[in-house]
Amino acid sequence: MLKIAPGPNAALAARYDLVRALTVALTAPLSDADASVQSMPDASPAKWHLAHTTWFFETFVLRDHVDGYVLHDERFPFLFNSYYEAEGRRHARDRRGMITRPTLDEVLAYRAYVDAALLARLSSRRAASGTARHRYPAPVR
Repeated sequence: MLKIAPGPNAALAARYDLVRALTVALTAPLSDADASVQSMPDASPAKWHLAHTTWFFETFVLRDHVDGYVLHDERFPFLFNSYYEAEGRRHARDRRGMITRPTLDEVLAYRAYVDAALLARLSSRRAASGTARHRYPAPVR
């Protein structure tokens, strides 16, 4: 879990961080192969879910509300969009188990990047008013 700065959104930031950490802890025993398996067409792999929820926050919070935010990887919207047609093309649901890249470690790095950016946004003094803007460097690849 990350250190949460005091402020008007501290409780929300702490709850977000707690939930995100719990999800990672639940998947900690899984290998990359374990997290990639799709048991049936309607059940997506654990690795895909880890990335999809991250994509959701990156897309609908950071990309849309933080000036200068840089997507972690421009390929991820296609891979991890579930059914948001307005967001463009997406990988077929029944073939998510065929996604071998990014690896589980890369998905976890993606989550860390997005979580740090989102918590920085929540920690900003102007975040409560919706006027805070942050500039982020390009992601490390």
